[in-house]
Amino acid sequence: MDSETTMTSKTKYKPSLWFWLLLSGISLVSFVLMGLQLLKYTPLSEEAEHSQNPLVQQRNRLLAIPKTLKGRWLKTLNPLAKKIQGDLVWNNTQQKGIMSFTGLPKLSEYQYYHLWIYDLENSVKKPISATLFQTNPHLKKSFLVEILPDKRVKTPYKFVLVLETKGQADQTLLLAQP
Repeated sequence: MDSETTMTSKTKYKPSLWFWLLLSGISLVSFVLMGLQLLKYTPLSEEAEHSQNPLVQQRNRLLAIPKTLKGRWLKTLNPLAKKIQGDLVWNNTQQKGIMSFTGLPKLSEYQYYHLWIYDLENSVKKPISATLFQTNPHLKKSFLVEILPDKRVKTPYKFVLVLETKGQADQTLLLAQP
């Protein structure tokens, strides 16, 4: 009887050939899918990085102009702003600017970032809408965003970046005062 118990216990824990074939098949499919995902996102990342080149050149041109304003982002107490860094470049004559960011949190489809420009010529209650954007998930490092306001900015004194979520209150994240 002891020999029967020993034999059944050995066969009970020994995986069958089908188990190993199934495990190998699942592993092979998983590796192939991971490889395809890497191939899928690598060209998109390179393409996204390449799409930033014109903005880098535009930023450099703006910085070469003597009256271009430059300011670093100042963080608010909002916890989302904790890891964000970057700056803002604005040329009032050309009515153009570039924002630079690293560490900007990725957003859901119902969220977007909104830049507001406060102008001494306008009421504090009516800032100028400058740019709406979302983060690009294919950019791995820092990224640039062009500033193109809805109307002419005469004397800017403050730039405010707000996180807007559909159906919720806006959250001020950053501000820059050149």
